[in-house]
Amino acid sequence: MARVAAHTSIPIASGERLVTKYEFAELIEKQAAQIIQLDVGQCGGILESKKIASIAEAHYAMIAPHMACGPIAAAAAIQLDTCSPNFLIQEANQGPIHRTIFKEPLVFKHGYIIPPTGPGLGIELDMDLVQQRLVT
Repeated sequence: MARVAAHTSIPIASGERLVTKYEFAELIEKQAAQIIQLDVGQCGGILESKKIASIAEAHYAMIAPHMACGPIAAAAAIQLDTCSPNFLIQEANQGPIHRTIFKEPLVFKHGYIIPPTGPGLGIELDMDLVQQRLVT
């Protein structure tokens, strides 16, 4: 990937399958990708994601968080996005569970996600819906 990145003007995006800051650091230091697709739900949560975003920032790389872990991880990624100066774009899923699992759904307006303003992640689970979906 580093050789490909060195021979193109197109930014290379990668990282959605990486899980540790050490893996991301190697990818970034080798200049194998300029857009880092960390997944908050897979790489250790908000704090570890912020560390990865900071490593990327120190190497002039952008972050474009990947979203595969569900609506709570999406809310966490949105919080990461809002405090990362090297944030580029956020992948999003607007499936039925993503629109209904929160008492107030995430807001998408004109192609932008409006960060929730409540405490914590800014979201509150609809526990009645959660109870209905439990598999026992």
